[in-house]
Amino acid sequence: MSSPAPVPSQVDRILREGYGKSFETHTVFLTGSTGSLGGCLLYKLALQLPTRKIYVLIRGTREQAIEKWKSAMPDQTKAILATEKVEFVSGDIKSVDFGIEAAVMEQLRSQITLVIHTAAKINLESGLVEAFENNCLPALELARIASRFRRLRLLIQLSTAYCNSFLPDGPVLERPYNVAGEDSEEELASILTLDQSPHSLRFSSTYAQAKYVMEKLLPKRYPLLPILLVRPTIFGQALRHPYPLYGLEKSTPLNKFYQLLMADQGSTQVWHAAKGYKTGANIIDEVPVDFVANACLLHAAARTTGIVQIGSELYEPFTFDEYLNIAMTNAPPAIRRELPQIIFTEDQSAPQGFLAELVQVASRNWLFDCGRSYWMRQKLYLYRSGGTTIKTGIIIVRSSTLSSTVYNVHLSPPAYNMHINTILYNAHLNLTIHLERNTPIFHPDTILQNIHLNPRKYFSISTQ
Repeated sequence: MSSPAPVPSQVDRILREGYGKSFETHTVFLTGSTGSLGGCLLYKLALQLPTRKIYVLIRGTREQAIEKWKSAMPDQTKAILATEKVEFVSGDIKSVDFGIEAAVMEQLRSQITLVIHTAAKINLESGLVEAFENNCLPALELARIASRFRRLRLLIQLSTAYCNSFLPDGPVLERPYNVAGEDSEEELASILTLDQSPHSLRFSSTYAQAKYVMEKLLPKRYPLLPILLVRPTIFGQALRHPYPLYGLEKSTPLNKFYQLLMADQGSTQVWHAAKGYKTGANIIDEVPVDFVANACLLHAAARTTGIVQIGSELYEPFTFDEYLNIAMTNAPPAIRRELPQIIFTEDQSAPQGFLAELVQVASRNWLFDCGRSYWMRQKLYLYRSGGTTIKTGIIIVRSSTLSSTVYNVHLSPPAYNMHINTILYNAHLNLTIHLERNTPIFHPDTILQNIHLNPRKYFSISTQ
């Protein structure tokens, strides 16, 4: 699949007017709304954007779906429902036509302009057939369904940056790669029939392999369908919306990693260093889930097709060493002395501990290119009280006389939580943001999410 740039006129319009207006004519079909990314997208589509209508696919009853939303978004679900934008569609992603009733399907065919497929089952230890039945076949079926949507402008299909985990360490570009000279149709048939593949050991997980085959087959089967494949890296908890630290536990792998690390008190763990390194100097690529949601919506407004990767290159990259140091230095004093000792080895044949074998990507150093999203960045001007300029991330701020929107920024008080976005500063710091007019902002949180900010600083923003 080629990766054409976003349509210039669309990008120019978004940079000039913002992207909220483009959603006034959108009727969205959303899957996976009870998951972390899907829930965040539902929140934004319902409450932050002038979306016309949102059809959400649910398995089970309306009441069951609402209870799951309330569990994940206890203070936001009522407001989402009060918009009266949400229409429930009963179905099952493993069924033909997703099990959607014929009358409802006809409504979708005549109304849907944007499809966002986030439904997935991420189990890194699942068998091949299970992984493909949950993460490859439904995407192919949805593309078949969407090919009959008469007003469709774009289908956004979530993939993963690790679908190319067979590649050596180094740059991973926003393009398709080939694991070998395999025929993807034959590969899929063999997996579903024999539950095996000669390529499986080259992938970091069966989930990654399922997404790889899905990426190959979608454009081959549906070459005329406007498809955007979004490859996020590791989901982290939300920076801002629906609320700070939002994210289902099963969808934030580094949280689970920290829990397992802390539980192994007093031990010594052996980890393979990434090739070319003596310690964990490789990037562990994590990005807040609401950052990914914003990127999806901006690309939807720009009608981007092809492949985009969303990772820490657009946020703030951290090495494995830095993650471990954050864990050690921010752990409660009572357990700090009992934390496991990490020993890195350059011997790739040396036996590793359970956690190292489970989190194999921690010993790799892929550098995910996110260049197709650079246009989303925006200039930021920060002022300390008294007019002193400061430096944030890689953005050097300075005085400006530009007419601007003004926000108040308050640094949060300290808290203990084993996650990069929740290692907070020890004191409040009041700043004022002056944001250039006519940028693609539609809500204050985007200030943090379209530029490089150091996630060691956790900001909350309110309109002045």
